[in-house]
Amino acid sequence: MEKDGDKAMLKGERLSLHESTMGRFQGISCAYLNPSDKLITLYEGFADKESRIPVDENTIFPACSISKFITALCVMKADEKKMIDIDAPVNNYLSKWKLCTASGNESDASIRMVLCHVAGIVDGEDAFYGLRRTDPAIGLMDILEGRTSYNNRPARVEKAPGTEFEYSDAGYCVLQLLLEETTGKLFEDIAKEYIFDPLGLKQTFFASQENVAFYEKNYVMATGYDENGLPIPQKYPQIPDLAASGLWSTPKALLIIAREFVNACNGNSSLLKNKTAHEMVKPVERFPWTGIGLFMGGENEVISRGWGENGQSILKINYRTGEIAAVMTNQNPGVDQTESGLEGLVNNIFLQSEGNEKER
Repeated sequence: MEKDGDKAMLKGERLSLHESTMGRFQGISCAYLNPSDKLITLYEGFADKESRIPVDENTIFPACSISKFITALCVMKADEKKMIDIDAPVNNYLSKWKLCTASGNESDASIRMVLCHVAGIVDGEDAFYGLRRTDPAIGLMDILEGRTSYNNRPARVEKAPGTEFEYSDAGYCVLQLLLEETTGKLFEDIAKEYIFDPLGLKQTFFASQENVAFYEKNYVMATGYDENGLPIPQKYPQIPDLAASGLWSTPKALLIIAREFVNACNGNSSLLKNKTAHEMVKPVERFPWTGIGLFMGGENEVISRGWGENGQSILKINYRTGEIAAVMTNQNPGVDQTESGLEGLVNNIFLQSEGNEKER
């Protein structure tokens, strides 16, 4: 069976960190890429506690909202191909459904605004959570129209575009529809064509029902656990909002994607143009913590975080030095990445790796 990223030629060593699960996670997997392109990995705990299946470097975890980084890459690829203009109104590319204001008029919010969470779209309360694989399937239109408890609020522009930051899963569902209408292809196939196949990623996918059935049969998908350490019914939830939170991957694969992004920032990528990458890391003027599909970290650093009922994750990229770290888990810790320890774990990986390099 071909492993994820065989084409990428990442080679590295095992990183040992004691008590890395911090008592909050059933399983955890980490990967770090230093500026010299050396890969170091860490994995502990269980992919499935009940069956005693341990985590290894090929265990596939839910990436949750790191999905938005991949979706943003796909949108920017469509912009590069001149299929869309990210500064044009999103409605220019929608025909089956239109993004409207609260008064029912078509909105002039741009694609860029939706990408940066400043289009004024407000998600439903307690939305995008708790859908089971045995529940009736929910389509993209159901989400956008607010027809189900999964998102009970129609996706619409409720605040003047560009005036407020409002983190929105529904906004990324709008982008999913835009990509599907523009290309005439399913979203999961677009991501495969634009990103995963060119990078040789065999264990990274968006969780359509068909994809889940295939990967569940042929790979180890980490069982999700709730805040109390109990398994999610049917192991993992149904995620119809693929572009917002439907990505499954491994830390190593996330590093491969991130490394290509770093290459693009330095003008060395055949996947993404240098100008495009720099556009993504440019802070929004009125909201300097957000960029296109990413959030600003320290100097020359961007971050993507994911948190759902079956896992929590974080990806940090220094696009100047090429230093990258990814951490993925299969349990909802009930607190954000700072409190759960994932942010600290990333920092510890950086520090330990830097110390090892100095010793040599």
